[in-house]
Amino acid sequence: MKNYANGAVPATRPNLKTKGFSTLHIDIFRYILVGKTNREINAMLGYTERSHAVVDHSRKVMYKLLAIENLCKRDYTDRVVYPREYQFWWKKLFDKHLEYLMGIAIEPEFYD
Repeated sequence: MKNYANGAVPATRPNLKTKGFSTLHIDIFRYILVGKTNREINAMLGYTERSHAVVDHSRKVMYKLLAIENLCKRDYTDRVVYPREYQFWWKKLFDKHLEYLMGIAIEPEFYD
């Protein structure tokens, strides 16, 4: 491995151009609901092995679902932190609001 100034390693992950809620966020959350690990999802999408993007993107979906249901983030922190332990609960909410989520999600665009 090459040594870079300040210890940074060049990013090989896809860089999103779009900063809003996108279908990529929904797809990542779907992968979590079917039992894929973060490493598997990172590999499928081209992120580095230790990337935190999967966690960040899936949390965006979970927070939207909590907001739609008028549920407090603080009361459901454990379900957000450990979504696989509550995947049936999340799946029920996700299926209930999927049409709405797809309606507000935009197509993701990436930098070259």
